[in-house]
Amino acid sequence: MILKKNLRKIKLPALVSLILITLAVWCNFKILAAETKTNEMETGSGRLISKVAPGEFLPISVKLINFGEGRRVDVDVDYQILNSNNVVVFSQSETVAVETTASFVKNIQIPLDLSPGKYIASSKITYEGQEVPAISKFEFTVERKIAGIFVSQFILYGTVTILVGIVFAVLSRLIIKRRACRLNPHEYSDVPKEERLFYEIISDIIMQMRYRAGDRALEIAGNIEGLVIGKENGRVLKINKDPAEIVAVLILQYQNSFGKKMVFSPRKSDKETKELLLPVEKNLDIIKKYFDK
Repeated sequence: MILKKNLRKIKLPALVSLILITLAVWCNFKILAAETKTNEMETGSGRLISKVAPGEFLPISVKLINFGEGRRVDVDVDYQILNSNNVVVFSQSETVAVETTASFVKNIQIPLDLSPGKYIASSKITYEGQEVPAISKFEFTVERKIAGIFVSQFILYGTVTILVGIVFAVLSRLIIKRRACRLNPHEYSDVPKEERLFYEIISDIIMQMRYRAGDRALEIAGNIEGLVIGKENGRVLKINKDPAEIVAVLILQYQNSFGKKMVFSPRKSDKETKELLLPVEKNLDIIKKYFDK
């Protein structure tokens, strides 16, 4: 009984002591956390510029955090530009007053004589009571301009323009060549003289049709009975029927299909040619009377 009473007597003081110890530990932890709170610095180009030309301005965004603890603190900021060999090629300093947090943009003019290449922009801060160095860096590119355009972009745009020009020139040449093929009369020196005139007349009529109607003229001519032509170039390969009738049917088919009259003349105008064309002219007279009704 005596032991139980003694335990009850010491239980309350022990609980109070435990609470006090817990409060002391918590306070010490908060004090330690406050003491270990460090100053921070962030820099960058503000996602505005990653490439500049000599003479232009490079914006450096600076953000200072956890300074002053409610009172103004003078902070020295040193700006440096280093080349790929980590050699300082430009430096500048300024002092800013910070209470808790400060954000600002510093515009650094790139020297006109700075060579093109990769560079590093570095910002270093110094303040009273500083324990840990605070340095922040980011990379950027220096590149010259031509007519206000970066050299790499100028080369890219120029290459694309040249390629487009080449493609356009090739296509234009193909179109002109194809059109010229339609207008160039075919030669029939391998055809006997007495038949050559009709080959030339029919070939010239098909050529005029192609000039007005394109390759559809080949389709029309290819469907005429007794006439064999090349499917690609419209060259007359063989005449298996009265040439005068074929000429008349060609003109008739053309005028029916396109509603336009056709005028043609032989390549020669001598007496022999005129005599050979008499049957053709008779057929043409019939067609003319037909369309004049």
